[in-house]
Amino acid sequence: MTNQPLPQVRRIVTGHNAQAQATVWKDSLISAASAEHGPFLTRLWSSPQLPPDVNGTEDLGLANTGLANQGTICRIVDFPPKSPGMVHRSITLDYIFVLEGEVVLTLDDGSRTVVRKGEMVVQRGTMHGWDNETESWARLLCVLIKAENPVVEGKRLEAEVPFQV
Repeated sequence: MTNQPLPQVRRIVTGHNAQAQATVWKDSLISAASAEHGPFLTRLWSSPQLPPDVNGTEDLGLANTGLANQGTICRIVDFPPKSPGMVHRSITLDYIFVLEGEVVLTLDDGSRTVVRKGEMVVQRGTMHGWDNETESWARLLCVLIKAENPVVEGKRLEAEVPFQV
C-alpha cells in the first residue's frame, strides 16, 4: 500500500423487497476520503440515533458524521507509515480492530501499547491517540457508539477533539 492509492472497500448493504424478503440493496466500492497528512477515513455506515432505524432509504455511509454522532459509526481508518496521531476524546464506546499492520495506542497517562494485526481495543471515552511508527500502512476497523459522558471523581468529562474529521 505504500506508493499506491488506498484500496477501496466493497460494501454490501441489505434491505427488504415489497414481499418482506431480504435483498442486497447496495453493492459498491467505497473509497477513502483524501486527507493531506492522513489518516484516511472510509465511511462505511452510520446511524444518527439509538436504536438505529433500519427502514430508511438513505445511504447512511455517505453521511458526514464528524468524529462522533448520536448513534453509531462504522469506518475504516488507514494510517500512513511513520504517522503520529493526535490525542483526543469522543463520547463514544469504540470497538477498534487492527486489520493490517500495527499501531501504538497512546493515552494521556503516558502509556503506549502496541496493537497488532488481529488484535482489538475497547475504547471507553478516554483520551487516546493512534501512532503508526512502522514503515508500513496500518488499517483499523472502527465501530463507534454514542455513550454517556465518563464521570471521574464527580467530574463529567467532555469531548476533546483538536482536529476535523
